[in-house]
Amino acid sequence: MAVDGGVHLSAITKILDETQPEGLGTKVPLPHVLEEGPFAGFTIHSSSATVNAGDVIRNQIDTVLFTHSHLDHISAVVINTAGLPGSRPKRLVGQECTIEALKTHVFNNIIWPNLSDENNGAGLVTYLRLAEGGNPAIGDGGGKGYLELADGLGVKLFSVSHGHCIERKPTRGSSNFRYGSFDTSSTTASPRGAPGSTAASGPPSLFRGSGGGQEKETISVYDSSAYFIRDYATGREILIFGDVEPDSMSLSPRNITIWKEAAPRIVSKDLVAIFIECSYDNSQSDDRLFGHLTPRYIIQELQALAATVEMVAHAPPKFDSTKKRKREAEQGASKANNAAVADGDDRAISPKSTRPAKKGSSVAMTSPDHNGIDTPHIATPTAEVSLTELEADTSETAHVPLTPQSANVLHGLKVIIIHIKEKLVDGDPPGATILSQLQKAESEARLGCEFIISSTGQSFLF
Repeated sequence: MAVDGGVHLSAITKILDETQPEGLGTKVPLPHVLEEGPFAGFTIHSSSATVNAGDVIRNQIDTVLFTHSHLDHISAVVINTAGLPGSRPKRLVGQECTIEALKTHVFNNIIWPNLSDENNGAGLVTYLRLAEGGNPAIGDGGGKGYLELADGLGVKLFSVSHGHCIERKPTRGSSNFRYGSFDTSSTTASPRGAPGSTAASGPPSLFRGSGGGQEKETISVYDSSAYFIRDYATGREILIFGDVEPDSMSLSPRNITIWKEAAPRIVSKDLVAIFIECSYDNSQSDDRLFGHLTPRYIIQELQALAATVEMVAHAPPKFDSTKKRKREAEQGASKANNAAVADGDDRAISPKSTRPAKKGSSVAMTSPDHNGIDTPHIATPTAEVSLTELEADTSETAHVPLTPQSANVLHGLKVIIIHIKEKLVDGDPPGATILSQLQKAESEARLGCEFIISSTGQSFLF
C-alpha cells in the first residue's frame, strides 16, 4: 500500500539502486533477497534496479491512497499504470471528490486514457471511495471504522483544507461544479459549522457556461485528506497528512477534528508518528503559502493537539450516560404509570413506551414533521457568498489557537516532516532550516515530541 504517487517508480528505483549489492547476477546469484534498506526481505530477480522497481509496483503495491488530486501527488502513478499492469486492477483510494477529479479530469480519454473499470474503460485501475471519518459499521474496538486495505492494515480517512482560491463566476445560468473543492457559491453550510468540507455536487463539467449573469468573486476551498493507518497486530497507528493549511488561516478549519480523533490514541500510546507537510521555512509570507504549512504553524497545530491530549488525559472516567438516562426515564415513566393506575386511568402506558410530542411544542432547534413528532432540523442557507461577505464573516470568528498547560504532553510522539519544497538557491538546504526552526520553537513550546526530516529511502519501525 502506498500513500500518494507523485514520483513512485523513480523513487523506488533510486532506493533499490542504492541498496542492491554490487555484482548481482555475477558475484551475487539471482534471485537475491535484499538485506538492507526499506525493501529488506524482498526478493529481486534482476540486476537492474529499474526492472526490480517495476516488479515492486506491479506485484507488491496494489493499493494507492491519494490525499488529493494535484499533479505532484498523482502524476507518476497515472503515467506508470498503463506500462506496469499487475495481475488485478490497482485500487486508487480517496475521498469522493478526489476520485471524481481523477475520473473526470485525468482518466477521461483526454488528459490520459480511461484505464479505469468505469465508463467502459480498460480496467487497469479501480476506484474506492472512502467515507469521511470511517465506516462505523466496520470493525470493533480500537479498529472500529477502519477499512482493511492491505494485509493487517486498516485505514480511516478525514478531509482537511488545502487552502482556497478566488474565482470570478457568473451568478446565473452557469455550471459552477468544481470537483476536489468546496465552492461557497453552489453548496450549503458545512455540518461542522465552517464553510464546507465536501465537493460541490452535480454532474462533472469541463467547461463553465456564461449564462449572461453578472460575475462576482467567490471562494472555493480545496479538500485534501489525512489518513489514520492502523496495524491490527500491534494496535499501533500512524497519521499521514496530505497538503494542509493551518486552522488559524483556513476558511474551513478541520485540523482540530483530526486532533480530537488523535488525542485518545496518543494518550493510549497507540498513535506513534505523524507524517505532516512543511513546505516552507518561516521566511515564507502568509500570502505565499498557498495552503501549506511552515514551522510556526506546525507548532501552532501541535499545540492544539497537545491541549486536546491534555484534556483527554485529565478527563474523568467515562460512564455509560445513555444507560443512566434510560434507567431514569424508565423509573419516571413507571412512577407516572403507577400514579395513573392508582387514579383509575386506563390509559396507563408501559415504562418503555413514549408518546409523540404534540404539534406546536417549543423545542429548541426542532421542527414538527407531518406526523407531529419533533425532529432535529438543520438550517441550510443557500444564498451565494461573495468574497467581501465571507471575509467579513470569518474575521469576526478568527481561530484562537489552543495551548497546553503542561510540558512534554506529546512525549514519545515522532513528527516526520514531508513535502519540503526546494528553493533552488545556494545556502543551507530547506530541510535543515525547517528542522532548526522547529526545534527552537519546540524548546519554547515544550511539547516533548521529536521532529524528523524525511529523506528518500528512509524507513521507520514503530
